[in-house]
Amino acid sequence: MCKRLFVLLALAISLFGTQCWAQCDGPCPSPSITNTFSPGPGNNERVYDFSSTGDGKLVVHFVKVLTTFTLTVTVDHTIDGLAEGAFPAGTACVPYSTNHGLCVEYDFTGNVFSHPPHFVPVQGTDYRGLISLTLSYLTSQPINTPAFLHAPGASTVFTEDILTSYFEPAVVPDPTMGGKTPGLSTVAVFNEPGANDSFCFVSPKPFQTFTVGHAIEVAFRLTAPSTDCLTAAPMRDKDAHVSLAMTDSGGNFISFPTLRNKEGNNFRFDHEDGVNERDLSTKGLAPGSYTITVFSDEFSPQSVNITLVAGTDDDDPD
Repeated sequence: MCKRLFVLLALAISLFGTQCWAQCDGPCPSPSITNTFSPGPGNNERVYDFSSTGDGKLVVHFVKVLTTFTLTVTVDHTIDGLAEGAFPAGTACVPYSTNHGLCVEYDFTGNVFSHPPHFVPVQGTDYRGLISLTLSYLTSQPINTPAFLHAPGASTVFTEDILTSYFEPAVVPDPTMGGKTPGLSTVAVFNEPGANDSFCFVSPKPFQTFTVGHAIEVAFRLTAPSTDCLTAAPMRDKDAHVSLAMTDSGGNFISFPTLRNKEGNNFRFDHEDGVNERDLSTKGLAPGSYTITVFSDEFSPQSVNITLVAGTDDDDPD
């Protein structure tokens, strides 16, 4: 059992947004963290770090905060259901490898009492723009198609996938996903069953070096399952996505750089070479080690490490 502090002390700590840091022989009680957001520089983003109990780390970012409010995130290991017909059959929550193999749901509550049922801030009144969520966690489960599911408002079932980016290090099994939503209620990591097409990175090559300011061509070949992806008949994937993340020497996630491309964020298909390809902007990025992750419902996420070095030339697309 979790070694608890005295009840009054535990209550006082929880009111100040501090979580249970004790060691547990079994699953700890659901930890909770409260943070305050307010207008002004630096007050629009807060970190909810549940790594001490193996429940991941969640970053909440508002574009612009209009009023002062608190936002509490509570870990829940009892996962809400899925809306009927909203997701493919076989969609399931992802168990974390650091909390006794339990799935994790993050429930949001606030102190804006004019906004029941969860009293969370409301878009247009308390903040502007979409809310960005970034979630890092540890799992040993193979991922087919990552999904960042949201149960909006008073809903007790997940109805929408808010995933916008996914980063899976090529070495360390520590996924990070990003999502955007106009409001907050409950989110969780899920895995959707996907096709198992054969995938080969064509570009970039592992540990290839590029100069900051030059576009990186990301290209891959996709063929039918259990075929040689370099020689079999190629297939087009209109729904593939790419994420670029900076990593340190241990492969740990640092940030999601902004992706910009004058041709949009979709892959185009080169019929002559049989590859799905797109250019990835490096404008404004710092030199260092990066990981490119390509993900789709046609194949499991694929990653490759590259290096950016400082340079003066600039031929990156606007």
